[in-house]
Amino acid sequence: MELLKELCQIHAPSGEEFRVRDFIIDYVNRNSEQWVQKPQMYYGNGYQDCLMLVFGEPRCGVMAHMDSVGFTAGYGNELIPIGSPAAGETAIIRNELNHTAEVYYDNLDKKWVLKDDLQLNPGSTWTWMPDFSIQDQMVQSPFLDNRLSIFILLELAHQLKDTVVALSTYEEMSNAGKAGFLAKTMYEQWQIDKMLIADITWVTDYVKAGRGAVISLRDVGIPRKVFRDKIVDMAKASGVPYQLEIEKAGGSDGTIIGASDYPVDWIFIGAPEINPHGAIEKVHQDDIESMLHIYKYLCNRL
Repeated sequence: MELLKELCQIHAPSGEEFRVRDFIIDYVNRNSEQWVQKPQMYYGNGYQDCLMLVFGEPRCGVMAHMDSVGFTAGYGNELIPIGSPAAGETAIIRNELNHTAEVYYDNLDKKWVLKDDLQLNPGSTWTWMPDFSIQDQMVQSPFLDNRLSIFILLELAHQLKDTVVALSTYEEMSNAGKAGFLAKTMYEQWQIDKMLIADITWVTDYVKAGRGAVISLRDVGIPRKVFRDKIVDMAKASGVPYQLEIEKAGGSDGTIIGASDYPVDWIFIGAPEINPHGAIEKVHQDDIESMLHIYKYLCNRL
């Protein structure tokens, strides 16, 4: 879990994903000589802060976003949300220099407010203070959405074959993400028309912690039924515990891909968490194992 802890330490709200990208590039450079297939890396000019790892002769793609929720400091210490930080009571936030501030949630005005007698620099960005721990089989940390998915993919990287791993940006900003650009690039260069969306969903009355990763049948986006049924059948055949989800709210990079002009099938598969977008998110270790094994099974067979 040390790799996951390191990922969760990175300050990378939407618009500042380059820090996660650079961490991944360094990880690949240091470790990939021993992998089954050493990936080509695509990034830099023309990619903004996105990154693609191309293994062999790819047949399918996996996409995970690198950004987190957070705040931009506005005038007069206003905390302007980046994405949708969850409501709470009090929390510690930090900026890219690791300066910290205490905030509380104003239930009347429905917004986070600075508690400390500080002057925030307008335009600076702030995210939850890292606080990683494992208690009672629950991994607890901010940014498990979506550093956990990146951790899963890096854990699998040593044995991945013929797959594109696409690391996207701006997903937390609703429809502002670069998933459409990445899907276009993968379709035009490698004819990738199947995409697994590695992301984190919610524990609800119907989706339970500890019962396996979640295959989402729909949220605000709807995967194509033929592809969705194929993935569910493959999950059944794998023997890995999993759950099915039906949501009417929320979205992912898959929503953007589904709205694009490219005939790319997609489906969201990820572990469920408690307190999404909160200062402390919680994911059961059994769900992490389930997510790891489902992706291993699917990437080797799609």
